[in-house]
Amino acid sequence: MVIITFTEDLKDDKYYKRYLKITFLIGFLGIIMELMNWTYFCPFNCTLLTFSPFLTLLISKGIIEFYKKVFKREAFQMQWGRLSDGIWIKNNGDLKNKGYYGWYSVNIGSFPIFIITAIFLLIEKNVC
Repeated sequence: MVIITFTEDLKDDKYYKRYLKITFLIGFLGIIMELMNWTYFCPFNCTLLTFSPFLTLLISKGIIEFYKKVFKREAFQMQWGRLSDGIWIKNNGDLKNKGYYGWYSVNIGSFPIFIITAIFLLIEKNVC
């Protein structure tokens, strides 16, 4: 999840779709584990655990699109005061917008964790 959230590669549709396919296949393995009863977790926890990279990817892409539409400018990630590059994509941000980039980095790093944790807690309280 950390690698997915802290990469600039999600902005390129080619890499986003590649990550989407890989994470969906990982999540599908969780469904197979649930169906074959290979898990000692509560029902649906294994599925949610294996689908968490897929959900992280969707949430991160949603945040990227939200910042583009609402603030009408591209946001870039920062780590430790410097612009963060992806694995394949170079970060093209300008450090004069440091506050905006910092707020974006905090949101894209924390929202997926909070949302997935909330889903885990809801399942734990209502299903187990």
